[in-house]
Amino acid sequence: MLFHPVSISLIRKICPAEFLMVTPGVRARDAKEDDQKRVLTPREAIHAGADYLVIGRPILRASGQKIAAKRL
Repeated sequence: MLFHPVSISLIRKICPAEFLMVTPGVRARDAKEDDQKRVLTPREAIHAGADYLVIGRPILRASGQKIAAKRL
């Protein structure tokens, strides 16, 4: 299931450990939020309990995609 980063820690408290969370809206600290209202950095999302991160636009729109991915 897809969950927003801000909700991760709350959902982790009520769902079993095997419940996997795919978290969209992940951005680098200095990146534009685009259409996402609430965003977290990859580190913040993982710390909150995300299992998988969706990081699309910040990498796909970058002129140097490999560099953008490593920067996150």
